[in-house]
Amino acid sequence: MKSLALRNTILLSITAALLLSLGSCEAPVAEKDPGVASVEAPVSAVTPVSTADNLFTVRYEAAYSFNPITGTSPDNMALVPLMYEGLFVLNEKMEAETVLCEEYETSDGISYTFKLKSGIAMRDGSTLTASDVRYTLMKAMQEGRFSGRLTVIDTITAVDALTLKITLKSANRKLPELLDVPIIKDNTGDQNYPPGSGPYYFEKTGVARLVAFNNYRDAVRMPVSVIYLKDCSTAELSMAFSSQAVDLFRDDPADSSEISILSDHEIRYYKTTILQYVGFNTKNSLLANADLRRALGLIIDREKIVSDIYSSHALATPLVLSPHYRFYDPAWENSSPDPLTKLSEIFASLEMDDADSNGYLEIPNGSGGWTPITLTFIVNSDNPYKVQAAQMITDTLKTVGIDVNLTKYSWDNYKTALENGSFDMYYGDVCLPASYDLTELLSPGGSLDYGHAGNGEYQSRIEKFLAASTRDGETDAAKKMCAYIAEYAPIIPVLYRELNVHTNKNVVSGMKPTQSNIFYGLTGWEITLG
Repeated sequence: MKSLALRNTILLSITAALLLSLGSCEAPVAEKDPGVASVEAPVSAVTPVSTADNLFTVRYEAAYSFNPITGTSPDNMALVPLMYEGLFVLNEKMEAETVLCEEYETSDGISYTFKLKSGIAMRDGSTLTASDVRYTLMKAMQEGRFSGRLTVIDTITAVDALTLKITLKSANRKLPELLDVPIIKDNTGDQNYPPGSGPYYFEKTGVARLVAFNNYRDAVRMPVSVIYLKDCSTAELSMAFSSQAVDLFRDDPADSSEISILSDHEIRYYKTTILQYVGFNTKNSLLANADLRRALGLIIDREKIVSDIYSSHALATPLVLSPHYRFYDPAWENSSPDPLTKLSEIFASLEMDDADSNGYLEIPNGSGGWTPITLTFIVNSDNPYKVQAAQMITDTLKTVGIDVNLTKYSWDNYKTALENGSFDMYYGDVCLPASYDLTELLSPGGSLDYGHAGNGEYQSRIEKFLAASTRDGETDAAKKMCAYIAEYAPIIPVLYRELNVHTNKNVVSGMKPTQSNIFYGLTGWEITLG
């Protein structure tokens, strides 16, 4: 009777929560331009007097390198596309568009041949060669921010001046999506400002600035001839931006360093492949049960996390692929028509009961007694948004009788706990490659498989998805991969992040930032100053 009563209480609790959630939903208000959010200055704020200087200025960090391979400053790396180009660039749908690559071919998804565009001018006076590309990719494989995605590569060969051959370790038809790596001149990888082929170059003398590269093939279509750079701390940024000493800066809205803007401005959000999820330690005998893991996923209110914590600037996702994935079909989600009943059935099948009537479930210990279920849920305390999301999930689990101890760790301690397996659940995030390769998360021994949930079947589904050679084949493989991972729930996807770019009001038009390049489509920009 206790079990039935508890299940009825659970159903009533969740139903009430769902009704409150549904009751608070309002239809979104359409904007004139869905790509731009205009933000007015706070009513109580004293807006600084405009000091427009007719200079287009962006934020950077003077103490850090502009080396596009080994650089570590997020602000400087956001400016890299102004000075460097890749074989490809990714559009807003994460699809690869050719830049330095003229064409490519592959018959098996393992061996690729790339033909480079001829006559591409480099800043040092030379022209682009296959040796430059080979050197850059080899450097990027060894160190820096692209090394993780390029582990799929086996060999790289410069066949001739304009032909490059890349051989992979296994079939991957999405290699072009990985090759937006900025190309630098051969043997310049240790320089802070290696020569590139982009529309601007860093001027090392005088005022910090990027100057239009006259030999760039589209030089006449650049919106300004000089882009000025301003070094300012996060504390200084608000005033610099509000006074128009800075006209543009990138931002992670979930960064722990909150920026308060005191002037009217515009924000453009863009989709990313940053996945936030709940991971499980499958060495915990209870969490080794896929049914229970899946049940816990049923009650996470992703939409509420997105709306309440991320102000709707994220994409709730019940599947491992983003709803922004080019072939995504909402029908894949196959949500349970009655998740409450399903949850109750799973709890009953595991003989979970509130044996001591304390409001939390226990499980039989095999000796006629009961063992309390208490799960340690860890989260990185450095990011308040992740903490809030983890807290919301914790509160939800407690309402259905799962006792959860949310433990907040600094980054170093959080990472140590993950590596040592000192957790039952963790709130994690990962920036997946644009190919949505989940290998490191879900393959046996994957570098991000902290909960030891990975197995050969997940890996097989991932490999089939990556190797699919047609749209129908990829769509089918994606659907099956999502369905299998959802069924066995090695992780519970929560959301995909959005990042943004701030500009002063009416300064920039035609801007369509992407994860690959916040200056995507720069030749279509119009910059109005003064």
